[in-house]
Amino acid sequence: MSENMCRELLGEIRSDVQKMEQERIGDEVSRIQDMDITRAAAALLDANVEEETIERLLCKYWDLRPSETHRFIREGEEERKI
Repeated sequence: MSENMCRELLGEIRSDVQKMEQERIGDEVSRIQDMDITRAAAALLDANVEEETIERLLCKYWDLRPSETHRFIREGEEERKI
């Protein structure tokens, strides 16, 4: 195997490893963000904020679609039980 081929192979391997690592980091960031949104919803529920207001705030500050807010509110309700 020539030196050029070895460099190309190592470059491809490094690129693949970097992609896998970026995916892993992205997945972890998403998981933590979901936890944070759920906790925010739970805190707002604990403060007796109306669900409509919680939906609006989650859309505004977390850039969620209205349909996504319902899941986080339900998860926030479960979080409060723990």
